[in-house]
Amino acid sequence: MSDNITFEDCFVAFLDILGVKKLLDKIAKDEELAKNMIDALKINTKFGNIKETSMHGNLSIRSFYFSDSFAFIMKKEKHNLPHLFLIIRFLQDRFWEKGFCFRGAITIGNMYWPEGEENILLGEGIVKAYCLESEVAIYPRIIISDDLFKFIEDESIDGYPLTKDNTKLKNVIIKDKDGIYFLDLLNTSILRPNGEKIVENNRKFSIIWNVENESKYE
Repeated sequence: MSDNITFEDCFVAFLDILGVKKLLDKIAKDEELAKNMIDALKINTKFGNIKETSMHGNLSIRSFYFSDSFAFIMKKEKHNLPHLFLIIRFLQDRFWEKGFCFRGAITIGNMYWPEGEENILLGEGIVKAYCLESEVAIYPRIIISDDLFKFIEDESIDGYPLTKDNTKLKNVIIKDKDGIYFLDLLNTSILRPNGEKIVENNRKFSIIWNVENESKYE
């Protein structure tokens, strides 16, 4: 590829909000339902084409959203993965609070890496993630592709900041009865501190919380 066109091995997530298509007529007529949906969708606008500052330096992430679907890409570096999972957990919690569930898939694939403000989503990774979400996930769950699970296992990736210290990322992924891996978002090792929020500053964002605030989620 030329200097201006770059494809990268990436972690790719595709998420679909379940039930929205059937609710469109009702949303247009029900102000409270419409407000809940729009407030939830606005959360994702905070994850634009920006960089997150973390203990590992700048974690490049690209975020895309359209209608009732979200997509995220991050470069295939193992320290990126728990941060991607944290973002997905944060979003699903906020949507649960509004009464909506995700169905989705996270995988590994080659992707065009946009420059600057480009809003281009192109590559085998997004096709693979979309097909897994639409054809395999079926239920309200976020599945993990077999090759991504193998990568997590082989690299012995730590779960923090998604999980408590010393918890490996593979320990919050379980195999369903149909042999499909999925992210166990109800796992008690996943951190859900009170008062967590997104803070934006100069095109960067962080999900922050007070470490002394214990979760009170049931």
